[in-house]
This record gives sequence, structure tokens and C-alpha cells, in this order.
Amino acid sequence: MFSFQIPTDRVDYLQVAFAAIGPGLVVRWGTQFTPYTVSTWDAPGSPSGWKLTAPALCLSPDGEWASAYDKGSGEVRVTRVGEGKPSAVVGRGVGAGNVWTAVAPGGSAVAWKDDSYTVVHALPGGEPVARVKSGWGVDLRFSAGGRWLTERGERVFRVFARESNHKVFARIPAARFILGEVTEGLTAVVTTEKDEVTVWDLGRKAATATLSGGGSVSALALSADGRRVLTGTTDGELALWDADGVRLQRYDWEVGVPIAAAFSRDGTRAAIGGMIGRIVVWDIED
Repeated sequence: MFSFQIPTDRVDYLQVAFAAIGPGLVVRWGTQFTPYTVSTWDAPGSPSGWKLTAPALCLSPDGEWASAYDKGSGEVRVTRVGEGKPSAVVGRGVGAGNVWTAVAPGGSAVAWKDDSYTVVHALPGGEPVARVKSGWGVDLRFSAGGRWLTERGERVFRVFARESNHKVFARIPAARFILGEVTEGLTAVVTTEKDEVTVWDLGRKAATATLSGGGSVSALALSADGRRVLTGTTDGELALWDADGVRLQRYDWEVGVPIAAAFSRDGTRAAIGGMIGRIVVWDIED
């Protein structure tokens, strides 16, 4: 086990991703009153490296792309993590109220909300790809291979399918405070009003298991193969589960209230981060 420390003692929003190569992390953080920052760490104990700060900054789940909507210019700027300038700039319109954006793997597309519509544009040129009426939504994210686009709505977790031009493929009932993850395959996990996590088979559009550990779930991650789930609750309990609902391990990492979790791409490592700015990384099999 080893840890990283964000250069702050208060975090309201946190997202963690493993670097494509090596032991490093890519982290996005901010508070209700400050802009977001995306930064990289090459190794534990090392100073942060590349950094980007913006008021409406989003990070792709693979940690490779950052996107930010500028209300004043009406532009969405897409930057590859580690590079000095945007690789694409797409016109969106001035003064949009919903600032969430998402970048597909490989920087091939960008998505955002236009009132009740979910909109996808190709990159780098910005050509329109899809415009789907879906309702209010935030926290747009593409899956690891771009097969799915997800968003959190009003007590619903929506999954859009690339193969049907990003039409809604599944609507999963969820808690008011929604956490949801989806694999590139057909597995999703979503929090419920009962402080539980349900595992869903997207093909059958049905729940297959329930993870019930007590406490309100505040951090959630799903491994790429859909076989492992990591949860953190507001009372500080951290647990590893299999997708059948069996708790495999409990952890006692001191991160404060956990608000972010992630698996490495090969599923051998996990990370959990909390509101005190501490992120712990460990090998699953240890």
C-alpha cells in the first residue's frame, strides 16, 4: 500500500484514474468554491507534474483527456493530459447552464448536455454525431472503449449506445445521489435509495446482485472485466466485492470520507480517495 496527497486539506469533488503506464495517477479535484484541477503524479511521494485548472473541467475515466467548457467564449476545449495546449476546440454556444462535458477514448468525440438533449460531436473537427432527447443529466462519461456514454439524471442512470447512434439503451433506477459505473461489456453498478449497490446486466436490463454493506455509499468503482466492485461509505467503511454480491475484503485506509474510487486497467490495483485529499493505492491480491 502507498499513498498520494493532493496539495489541499479540503476536497469536495474528487476523481482518480490510473496512468496508462507505471505507478502514477491522474487526479481531478476541486471544491464548491474553487475551479477544478487535473494533475498527474508519476510515483508516490513525488511532486505533481502536469497540471490544468479551469472552472468547468472534466476528466475522462481513463485519465487521458481533460475537457472544459468556457461560458464566455462558448467553446469546449479538449486537451490530452500531459500536453501544453488543446488538441481540439469545438463551438458550443455562450452561457450554457449545464457545464458537464465528456471525451471519448482516443479523443474521438466530445459530449455535453443541451437542455434536455444529450449531444455528441466528432473530434477534432466538431461535426455533429448525435442529438438525443433524454432529460436532465450531469456527469457525462464514456466507457473505457467508447461503447457506452452514461449520465446521471433524476433518480435514473442512463446508458447510451454508440452502435445505435447514442440512443438510450438502458435506464436504471437509482438513488437521488447517484453513483454509477459501466464496463465496456454488459455490466453496470448503480447506487440505490436503500444505501445499496445493484449490479445490472445491461443485455437483460435486469439486476443480478445487490451489495449491502451498511452506510451511505459515497465512492464506487467497477473493474474493467465486471467481476470486482469497490465501495466506500460516508462512515469510512471500504470494501471489495465480487459481482455476485459477496464481500471479499474490508480495508482500513485513513482517507476521511471516501469520495472517489478506481481500479487499474488490468484490475490488479485499486485506489480510494477522500475529502482530506489523501489517496491510497494498493495491490488487490495483497
